[in-house]
Amino acid sequence: MFTSNRLHKLSKNKTKIFLLDTNFKKEVWFLIRLFTISFVGTTTIFWIAEYDKNGINSFIDVIWWWVVTSTTVGYGDITPSSDLGRIAGVIAIVIGIFGYTHTITLILERVKKRFYQEEKGLLPYKGKNHIVICEYTAYADELIHALRGYEKTKNIDRVIIGSLVETRPYPDCHFIHGVSVSPVIQEKACIDTADAIFVFENIRYTDPDIKTLHVVSRIMRKNKHAPIYVELDNTEHPLLNTLPRSIIPMKNHDIIHAILAKEGFDIERYWDKK
Repeated sequence: MFTSNRLHKLSKNKTKIFLLDTNFKKEVWFLIRLFTISFVGTTTIFWIAEYDKNGINSFIDVIWWWVVTSTTVGYGDITPSSDLGRIAGVIAIVIGIFGYTHTITLILERVKKRFYQEEKGLLPYKGKNHIVICEYTAYADELIHALRGYEKTKNIDRVIIGSLVETRPYPDCHFIHGVSVSPVIQEKACIDTADAIFVFENIRYTDPDIKTLHVVSRIMRKNKHAPIYVELDNTEHPLLNTLPRSIIPMKNHDIIHAILAKEGFDIERYWDKK
């Protein structure tokens, strides 16, 4: 039931984003057509009605008039003297007010959508030589603080893959919402170009070590060079022998002991084992 609810929420988020993208494209094309009609229609009318009047000697003058009129700036250097020219001006103003207001609204909605996707972990990471943290747990949180203060890692990008939280834990970390075992999620985190990978246990499972090692085996298919630090309850687990290459185990008892003794994750203990 828990997994089903998460999948339902994820599906709703994806549907919402898809609808937003579809509506955005429709509205952009509508505005393009609207401004095209306004420009072609009103400038043609204005050119016919006002040519050789009020200093209008070229079509550039008409374009200038359309820009300042449709944006309601109204410098007053070019004004219509005929009824037909005034009608063209009114049309340009009305369409301009609607069109530019709608354009600003669309831009703001796009920016808002971008922030929403970042916070919800829906955007892929675009980079390399980063640190990937699989699953956001209390130990992972301690690790993030340690990485910030450690000289060798403080300037390296951090990417969190997590299904236990719904929003980005920290603004200085990139967040990918999903399960770490998923190839799609791993691809979004650019796990194949990561320089280091930390995998933490998900205690929702009966045997977290088995699930954790399953995640590790999937990661090893994509990344064959980065050291993989793995939280395990049993660092002598028999499944370790089935992995294609070695890992750096982190016994959860040792992690909590170091946190309590040193008031933080002992990153130096593991990092230099690369």
